[in-house]
Amino acid sequence: MNEIQSMTAGMDYAERIEFAKKLIDGSDNVVAMAGIGVMMECGALNYDRDTEAYRIEEEYHQCPEEIMSASFYNVRMERFYEFYKKEILSAELKPTATFPALEKMQKAGKLKAVLTYNIYGMNKEYDIQNVYELDGNIHDNRCSKCQKLFSREYLRDSVGMPLCDVCGSTIRPGIRLHGERMRNDILTNAVNAVSKADVLLVLGTNLFDNMVKFAVNHYQNDKLILITKHEHFTDKAADLVIHEYVCDVMPQIV
Repeated sequence: MNEIQSMTAGMDYAERIEFAKKLIDGSDNVVAMAGIGVMMECGALNYDRDTEAYRIEEEYHQCPEEIMSASFYNVRMERFYEFYKKEILSAELKPTATFPALEKMQKAGKLKAVLTYNIYGMNKEYDIQNVYELDGNIHDNRCSKCQKLFSREYLRDSVGMPLCDVCGSTIRPGIRLHGERMRNDILTNAVNAVSKADVLLVLGTNLFDNMVKFAVNHYQNDKLILITKHEHFTDKAADLVIHEYVCDVMPQIV
């Protein structure tokens, strides 16, 4: 148990909020990591949950991981887009108070970068810079041949497979499919940002998450703040834990 863990061990919720504020106020290099919980608070579905996984298998006769894989996309493109347009591109999400709080933190000179697996690009509605989208996003889609850029709406509203209006080739979704590697430039930027961070802010996930484990391996300091609604056995590795909805906590600590 380090010094911060010892100091916060007996704190109640209000005291933890104040301590988180103190850590952030004393830092000029915060890096945030936005997990699935942040997007679920916006209305996104978690396809790793049993209820959603069963629903997808019953309706599409494949599990979500299989449908969203590179191999499935390459072999059954029409089926992929049937799922992708209905389940992903048609989702109507609403940003929570988490996003203006991140914007405010960045404008104050505190927040230097955001790492996320979020594919919905919710940060685009706010002036949040240096967002490293490890899985890409649904908004930046390119023709597989001429590389013309297409919007989420173009793909969503297309009949059948979305085709380029210039060369007629299929349009490649702007997300990273299962089985594909992350872009090296994004990984490099993410590693550099985390390695320089004073405070690592983990939002809406747990320390067992692959994104978090990847980042923690490069984090050099001892001010890891975990804000998530659900308890997890890895919570003890964080320096400060606040178990509550991210959208409720963020406006209080910024």
